[in-house]
Amino acid sequence: MRRAALALAAGAVPTAAWAHAFSTGKDAYGAFLEGAGVILAAPGLILPVAALGIALALWRSEGLLAAWLPFLAGGMAGVALAPFAGSWAGLAVIGTGLVVAVIAALVPPARIGPAMPGLAGLTGGAVALAALEGHGWGEVALATRVGILFAANIALATVAGAARVSLERIVHPATRIAWRIAASWVAAILVLSLAFLMRAPGA
Repeated sequence: MRRAALALAAGAVPTAAWAHAFSTGKDAYGAFLEGAGVILAAPGLILPVAALGIALALWRSEGLLAAWLPFLAGGMAGVALAPFAGSWAGLAVIGTGLVVAVIAALVPPARIGPAMPGLAGLTGGAVALAALEGHGWGEVALATRVGILFAANIALATVAGAARVSLERIVHPATRIAWRIAASWVAAILVLSLAFLMRAPGA
């Protein structure tokens, strides 16, 4: 178990360079897939989304619906502000994900309810900001930006949906505990990722 945890953490460690190099000359579908791949292939981007999905399901059964619009709005704001982002964007997304993961693991849902839509908006914005860090509005195809937002939203819905279904079908305290443990693992990986990122040259 300990070796598995270390292996997961090592695989999630980000590099110092958070800016992604996007191809030019691809058709719209290829650009869309490239954008989606940025989210799905980067642990530093997908883990904060997973933490949010767990937190929303633990909050209430319709938590995803209540926070989806703020998440999408935050993502669109992140896309718009990405040209102004620096290397701090990588720290911001991991820090945001860490806060959400700790909340999901440790804080009773009733206490975090009013804050969940705001946290969803911050997470969506931080993810999009880090994915497009430093790229000007004309440097990345629109289809690529759409792919980034699409993948982030699909990932959120998948995690939140899986957690909700399990909580509703396996009505036992152990189910909720298991998801809190999963959130704590996400938090642990993000702590290690944050430490490596802060030590990396230029971070």
